[in-house]
Amino acid sequence: MARNKEKIQELGDRKLVAEIEKLQNQIAWEQDLDQNTLDLSDDNYIQGKILKAKYTFLYNEARHRGTRFSGITNAITQ
Repeated sequence: MARNKEKIQELGDRKLVAEIEKLQNQIAWEQDLDQNTLDLSDDNYIQGKILKAKYTFLYNEARHRGTRFSGITNAITQ
């Protein structure tokens, strides 16, 4: 029974880290795009804020859960 709980938690942690990495990439891409844009629209500004809020929420959740990650991008740092 405990073994299944560990597997489920591990699967959840992997999904959480994958989502955090995806958001990191989106934020980096948006920031690069924003630097090259002459007239940044309100929609783009709001979308950037939403991406950062999602990232912050998921990152804090991963830290709270004690999620460890040792991948290339090092999404979760202690």
